[in-house]
Amino acid sequence: MSSYNLNINIDSNDVRTINQSQQKVVLVKTVGGSSGSKVAWVTFSPFEHNEVSWTEKYGVYASSTQVQSGAQIYKTSAVNPATTEVMYPFEDGTFGSPENGGQSNSYGISNRYSQGFTFGLAQSVVANGNVFEASPLNAVSVLSRQNAIFTPVERLEVFLQGNFNNGVVISQVSSTALPLDFTNNSDITIRYDSSLGRFVIA
Repeated sequence: MSSYNLNINIDSNDVRTINQSQQKVVLVKTVGGSSGSKVAWVTFSPFEHNEVSWTEKYGVYASSTQVQSGAQIYKTSAVNPATTEVMYPFEDGTFGSPENGGQSNSYGISNRYSQGFTFGLAQSVVANGNVFEASPLNAVSVLSRQNAIFTPVERLEVFLQGNFNNGVVISQVSSTALPLDFTNNSDITIRYDSSLGRFVIA
């Protein structure tokens, strides 16, 4: 199971400015397959030196929250960790035992509930020593009797945004996001460039 580290360095004056303006560092993770809407995976008020770490372990979740910009996803049921290549049936308000019919390197859900519901991938993350258990990565509206397949990708976007919490559905990003690819690199260091107003590779 692979582990990943993201180090984020910010000048002390910029840390003060960012926190005074009530902005946070926001990380959004890429999901392939039935990707749906992006969700703020983890957000935090920055320090000069920030470390974010996670392992290649995923769960699936169900939520009654409707997928719309600014909505915060509350998980009503979850399987963590989940297994690839199977489908998790969701009925009677909870996930049942996994069944055949999934895809390799992907996580599947089958909505057998009487109405549409929100589903997605979740992954735990540690930011500056704080553990966020099974934080949602994406959010997809799945109608009754429909399936969804989620394929995790080790790619991130990092940016600054105000008034965001973990699990919030994002429709637009006001600052320029820095895309990061962890596919062949498990440890990346970035820094904030105040002249550009965004993060850059250190």
